[in-house]
Amino acid sequence: MESRILLGSGAYFSYSDPHSAEVTIEDIAYGLAFAGRFAGQCVSQETGKRVFYSVAEHCVRMSFVVSPTLALQESTCGDMPGPLKALCPDFKKIEKRCEAALFQKFGVATRDDKEIKRCDRIMLVTERRDLMPWRGEAWDDIGDVDPLPERISPWPAETAAERFLARYRELSGDASS
Repeated sequence: MESRILLGSGAYFSYSDPHSAEVTIEDIAYGLAFAGRFAGQCVSQETGKRVFYSVAEHCVRMSFVVSPTLALQESTCGDMPGPLKALCPDFKKIEKRCEAALFQKFGVATRDDKEIKRCDRIMLVTERRDLMPWRGEAWDDIGDVDPLPERISPWPAETAAERFLARYRELSGDASS
């Protein structure tokens, strides 16, 4: 079985050999912009209506929570809801391999998993407050963090991709993307 996908740039991305991929930052931006966070199960607490909240938007927002040296670490090769990911150890291995290949390709070397996880929990409680039909029940592994003061009003997918690319350029100093 083939373990590769055709990207918007025309390149193929191989999950079994991610280092061989000629993936572009646009491939990542648009892939994440059209991928729904929380398996697409978001509800605006402002309107009470279902909304689309992309992984790309999460990454952009997260990039302002972590230090600038860690901000580029949020772009990965995909997303899977945490409870499902915990049941799929092989996915975690594949995700780490893809992440390492993309970090190498785009020159992301700094690692501080503890700080990334702390900031991701801040994002999670903010997203839960603003985008989930949460009833106050306890969630595992959130710890003692407070949500961000600003409220999330989700962007359209195209906007999320454009803001992802702009934030990438800002953080990487890459004006050519």
